[in-house]
Amino acid sequence: MSTEKNLVNQMAELVFTLRQKCALKDLHFVKMLGITAAEYNCLVQFFNTDSFGVKELAERLEITPGGVTRIVTSLEEKGIVERKISPEDRRGINVTLTPRGKKIVEEIRRASLDLHQEILQQIEPQYRKPVVEAIEKLVQAIDTWLLTHEDLEE
Repeated sequence: MSTEKNLVNQMAELVFTLRQKCALKDLHFVKMLGITAAEYNCLVQFFNTDSFGVKELAERLEITPGGVTRIVTSLEEKGIVERKISPEDRRGINVTLTPRGKKIVEEIRRASLDLHQEILQQIEPQYRKPVVEAIEKLVQAIDTWLLTHEDLEE
């Protein structure tokens, strides 16, 4: 087998394993917060904003608006989000973090930083920056691939 094929196979296996490990890492937060995996996936969308339209949230989570409604209803019952009529489009509904929700999202962010610091500490100091740079390059390559395969999103 050629060296290039070996690299492709190795990369595919590593990316698959990384996905599995990241899912297990996310379960740590799910258990810590006493929420479902779907609720966690929804809440991490709010890292850089306090509000989303239901349709946009469905697109980001890649689920149906009905699926978003079930998740939002559960989070709403826990006092983490609330629904508001969209000021831009009175027919639309925005999902907004409550003050409690903002605290939880910030807690997730802080805990994530702590966890990733612990993980980075497991890597020898001289390899830390190259590992982060390699992950950046991988993300950029995946983004480029996604742009050239936008038909998959439909």
